[in-house]
Amino acid sequence: MAKLTEKDFLNIKDEMKEGRLSPATIRGGLGVFMFFSLLAVGIAYIAANASNSVIGWENLSSFWKSVFILEAVLFFIQLAIIILIHGKNNWTHIVLTISYVFYTYKMALDPFVAMSMFAKDRGVYEIFAPLIILIIILGFLLHLFLVWRSFKGIKKEKDKANEKRGNQLYVFIPVLFLLVSVTGYIIKNDLLGENDVLVGMGIFTFIYIALLIGAIEFVMGAYCVIRFPSFRVNPPSNKKKIV
Repeated sequence: MAKLTEKDFLNIKDEMKEGRLSPATIRGGLGVFMFFSLLAVGIAYIAANASNSVIGWENLSSFWKSVFILEAVLFFIQLAIIILIHGKNNWTHIVLTISYVFYTYKMALDPFVAMSMFAKDRGVYEIFAPLIILIIILGFLLHLFLVWRSFKGIKKEKDKANEKRGNQLYVFIPVLFLLVSVTGYIIKNDLLGENDVLVGMGIFTFIYIALLIGAIEFVMGAYCVIRFPSFRVNPPSNKKKIV
């Protein structure tokens, strides 16, 4: 990756300034991500504290209480970034681009918080917890491999699919909302009997993998903004010739 130059990323340079990876678009994307996370974590909190739940806040372990508190803190930070980080300058561009990557990862993990609460409510958390951890680890390893392959293949200009990947993720966002909402409703109302947690696990795993694939373009964007000043919204006036 150290041998890559600005020339190798020219296919996404316009996206960094005016397209899907521009500050204005990223700010809007963070708002969508925040809504999705609120939906997933909100369902988890309701599942843990509903009147017919066997869990209850007082019965949650210190680990899960810390998870919900951390979720609240990250939500307010995300809201602050959306509201306060304005202007078309390089500092804004860098902060927003890094935030985009971080909150995409967070959004990908949030459904598993809901899944864990559903499993706790059904009394099968001990059975599903190792599977959840395994899915998260294997999914992230797959993501790292795909990121590595994308960077490795970009010199040969194989990665034309990157241009489609971002569009596919935005098109997929409404489907994510629908899947999380429907899955939460099905599990909470026990519509599938003993199989609801397993079905929910399959749906949330699909969402997790899809979001990690979509995040590849965001990782590449963050790499370019941090490493190459010419990719920022206000490049240096004495730009060097790209070689």
